[in-house]
Amino acid sequence: MSNRKMIMLSAVASIGLLAACNNGGDAEEADATEEETEEVVLADPCPDQVATMRGSGDPFTCSCTPEAAEEGTVWGSGPYTDDSRVCRAAMHAGLLADGPANVTINFLPGRESYTMSEANGVETRNYGRYGGSYAFEGAALGEPPEEIAAAIEACPSSAVSMRGTTDALTCSCSPAAASSTSTVWGSETYTDDSAICVAAVHAGVIGTDGGNVTVTPSGGLESYSGSTANGVTTRNYGSYSGSFTVEEG
Repeated sequence: MSNRKMIMLSAVASIGLLAACNNGGDAEEADATEEETEEVVLADPCPDQVATMRGSGDPFTCSCTPEAAEEGTVWGSGPYTDDSRVCRAAMHAGLLADGPANVTINFLPGRESYTMSEANGVETRNYGRYGGSYAFEGAALGEPPEEIAAAIEACPSSAVSMRGTTDALTCSCSPAAASSTSTVWGSETYTDDSAICVAAVHAGVIGTDGGNVTVTPSGGLESYSGSTANGVTTRNYGSYSGSFTVEEG
């Protein structure tokens, strides 16, 4: 074989080897690209609460970050009331341990009661009867499906119907009732036509996020003095036939 032929064959072999190396590099890059595309794509951020979606029969998927879970109130231990802060509830349920994540919400009927607990650095609150609930798909329920406690009725708007009795009533104030602008007369002792839940906020028994209160009826007073406390301003009034006081329920 001539030297010229040998040189040409060597050149062809070199080109083939170089092409094989290039193909191998492309394969490695493709594998790396495939690994990158396997990252979880986050859904749209979760709303603060899902009360407006009450009654939906379809699961709802959204995303939470640990930062979004830092604030907000949660009632229950799963199921949660549907006005509970979604991402904070997801943290309580252990779904954000590794950072941002998608969560899927299943909507459930309201319950007779919701039990507080502490998990994953989040402490939730007790609540009485409420109209809507939710739980997270894949998270263990902290409360059994069946009702676990006697119902705590919602507080009446006033204590007029309790006039003439001495029996105390323990009832629950919703956030809406506690933050109402309804009128209250008196301080510490209130006229029995005053808004119970607003009076409870004034007295420092609950905050505007609601809670349980115990209402004790009493006789009327010759006068009632208004005052401002805890963001609520009450009014003066003269002689009135019935009164009540409030304490923690």
